[in-house]
Amino acid sequence: MTSQTPPPSPDAAPSKQRGHTRRDIILGLGTAVVVTGVGVRRWLRTPTKEPDTTPFADYFTGRAPVMSEPTVDTEHVSTKSWGVRTFLTLEENTPVEDATALIQSAYTDLAANVEGLDHATLLISWNGTGPAGENLHTAIDVDLVRPHSELDFQCERLRIAAGLNQGAIAAVGIPLETDDAIEISHIDADTLPADAVLAPPAAADGTTLTYEDRLKVGSTSLTISATSDVDLSGVPLDAVLAALPGGAEDPAREPIVTLDAVGPGYADGLPAINIYEQDLTLDEAEPILRAFDGADGPHAIKLQVASLPDAEMRFLLTDGTLTADPSWHLAEEEMADLLARL
Repeated sequence: MTSQTPPPSPDAAPSKQRGHTRRDIILGLGTAVVVTGVGVRRWLRTPTKEPDTTPFADYFTGRAPVMSEPTVDTEHVSTKSWGVRTFLTLEENTPVEDATALIQSAYTDLAANVEGLDHATLLISWNGTGPAGENLHTAIDVDLVRPHSELDFQCERLRIAAGLNQGAIAAVGIPLETDDAIEISHIDADTLPADAVLAPPAAADGTTLTYEDRLKVGSTSLTISATSDVDLSGVPLDAVLAALPGGAEDPAREPIVTLDAVGPGYADGLPAINIYEQDLTLDEAEPILRAFDGADGPHAIKLQVASLPDAEMRFLLTDGTLTADPSWHLAEEEMADLLARL
């Protein structure tokens, strides 16, 4: 009779059964990692489908106060990411509240269409007439992907900026990034306009707002970088501008003045007045410096004088008194000469 070996009993001790060895486990994990890695690489290489811009175009077409058909562009941010930009021109003299209402409605109504997008930017602009009959251009950029609180802040910045106009502002712009300054441009004038941005307001909750105001006063190009937590109304800009030599006959001599309360400045973060004038002589610098004498401070003052080796002099104005900047060791004799004339 042939002998047969019975199969192992299911109740056999575990030590008698062969389990998975460490080598089996490592090989298995390695295979899983390779398979997963291949899958990830394939996913990364597979481009995301370009988004359909039709919902954006349809939403704004014929919707008041949009004046013309919107222009909608897609932006390929990366292999897996797209953005959409919608350009809107509103009817002339659109009230700010109507513009902000359109933005708020779009945020709600297009919520499903912006899902998965890197950005969905609205670039809105319109022309109109200011309070004194001047031409006025207004613009605001918002992103429907970002939090609603940021949208509200952008709309508030627009309302505040529009409220600054007393009849001499030619353009108001609210850039997309909330940290960027509100942009103001004035119409050309012979004297400093009353609505120059020197002591601008903060947001309703006290959040500091920054502004950049560009002006042409006579032959002088003036840029004011202002912030709502620094009052620049005490700077004697009228007297300084009047003291500058004119550049009407020689455009190469047109002065450039910057009043900066946003940047760190060069002297302990003081608001800085920088005056650049090609070929400015010491005799021409004297009335400019005299315009500051006795004025409120503290301020830091720079005078660009091409005839000096370093082409720059620096002064401090504190409690109405002008002194040479002690941290500046160039053109010291010339600075002392000017101060002695006051």
